[in-house]
Amino acid sequence: MMVLKLGHSVADHSEVAPAAGYDPKIIERFADQLLRKADTVRVGCAVGGGIFGVFVGAVPLTPLRSVWGVPAGFGVATIIVGALVGILVGYVIGEGRAFRYRVQAQSAIFQLEIERRVSSAVAEAVATAAAQAAQVAEEPPAPAPVPPLSPVIEPARPTEPLLRPPGEPVPPVSPRPDEPPLSPAASG
Repeated sequence: MMVLKLGHSVADHSEVAPAAGYDPKIIERFADQLLRKADTVRVGCAVGGGIFGVFVGAVPLTPLRSVWGVPAGFGVATIIVGALVGILVGYVIGEGRAFRYRVQAQSAIFQLEIERRVSSAVAEAVATAAAQAAQVAEEPPAPAPVPPLSPVIEPARPTEPLLRPPGEPVPPVSPRPDEPPLSPAASG
């Protein structure tokens, strides 16, 4: 959305500021942040699951104990079991979410590696081409030697046995109209 101040024309605001230069260190920092976030998500989900498990395990100590039918004496045990199960479930969920961040980080690192390899290959190709161009500019091309001409000798054709002796008539390709077909299906 473009808002113009009074007294300014559209032409004054149509210029776009130059884009920031490409810096691979920014992508490396981004990948590092994604990897740290993956670890944080995994630990955070495990802690959150543990806290939730403590609340669920504490139900026998509350007025809701009639829902479970577990005596209040088992309250501490249910809190511990609830916390352990909550941590386990939270860790599994967090690991699944952290995996996405790790994949994004690896993708960014892989793209940087591709960019570096392509840049070095292009730089090497340009240097090789420049060296070849300099070498060609220094030396004039020598004329290519012409090979001597030799007579063309056609090899003798090998004699192959013929399928039918020469002079015999060629067998018919299709049956003659006065002969009956070999099968009823062929008369169709």
